[in-house]
Amino acid sequence: MRVGDLVTYDFQVSRWRKGELVYVGLVIEIETGKYTGNADVKVAWSSCSRRKAAVLTEASQHLRVISASR
Repeated sequence: MRVGDLVTYDFQVSRWRKGELVYVGLVIEIETGKYTGNADVKVAWSSCSRRKAAVLTEASQHLRVISASR
């Protein structure tokens, strides 16, 4: 997983392959350090409704790349 990759949650990959709506996020930063806990990537998530997009730290083990950056 690298900065610029499009990701979704692991459990949503099968839905994404079928063309159904899923949460899609852009990896914007790789977190490292003593206090990151299990959340090691920062992801900008698209909004699926009227809510604003959110930037959250996530655990990369729960995410899957759906489109890799170059």
